[in-house]
Amino acid sequence: MRVERVDAALLRRNAQVAYLDLSTEDAVRRWGEPEVTWDDLGPWNTFAFRLADGTLAGLVREVENAPKPGYFLISDGDPAEVLPVFLSEADFDEARVLERYPG
Repeated sequence: MRVERVDAALLRRNAQVAYLDLSTEDAVRRWGEPEVTWDDLGPWNTFAFRLADGTLAGLVREVENAPKPGYFLISDGDPAEVLPVFLSEADFDEARVLERYPG
């Protein structure tokens, strides 16, 4: 099963799961243009998804002044469970995981 793209407005109270090696260009080729969401830090490129089990997940990156390349994987689910499912459904290799965050 492939990840299903959903409206970024569905992402609320999410925890960081991992930091992934992913360029905006690659993400756009896979899923189309990102939505731009806002918080106190400013605008974020956001790709939001519903996984096969219903868990919401998103890939986010600051539009301006991102400290390093890549995207944060965020989710409303258990990080230990979400990461392998997202990698599988997105057809990403484990090597894309640059950092993991505890739940």
